[in-house]
Amino acid sequence: MQCLQTILFGLFLLFSVQSLHAQEVREIELTQDSTLIDEEQYPAISGKDKEGFFSMFEGNPGKAALYSALIPGGGQIYNKKYWKAPIVWGAHTIAILVIIDNHQSYLDFDNGYKGVLRGELDSYRGLTNAQSIRGYRDRFKQTRDYASLAIGIIHVLSIADAFVDRHLIEFDVDEDISLRLTPVGNGVSLAMRF
Repeated sequence: MQCLQTILFGLFLLFSVQSLHAQEVREIELTQDSTLIDEEQYPAISGKDKEGFFSMFEGNPGKAALYSALIPGGGQIYNKKYWKAPIVWGAHTIAILVIIDNHQSYLDFDNGYKGVLRGELDSYRGLTNAQSIRGYRDRFKQTRDYASLAIGIIHVLSIADAFVDRHLIEFDVDEDISLRLTPVGNGVSLAMRF
């Protein structure tokens, strides 16, 4: 046990003194005659940096999220991930069908429960106890409410999927991935270049 702790402590020290570089820094040199700045890539430099809720819908990831928010599966189609749209539609459809079915069953059992309480019915669907009928009615209502919540969760997840997927599509994947170990002072520096 003592040996394992020593090894783990040594690894911790080794990695804590290292400098890890994951991305290279790009610098932009601006002169007085630099009038053409890519506003989409550098909005803060161009002066077109917008703040607020609607600023997140700018750019391609924002458009994907907006399309997915307005039309279920719209962001997936915008991202050209056509196979994901039927999954989103199917999840929404199943949740809607569960809501409709359980709401109808809730109304049926609610009428049966009220009929047994008023004495108009001796039994409802083979149940003579009003408490049993109320239990079934409440379970149908609970399932209906959970399905309503599920629609909201499914919709938010489809928006997030479209937004993140678009970010990943636009992620720069360069073929030049290198790993360098260089001596620095008393230790070794680990640099990864993407």
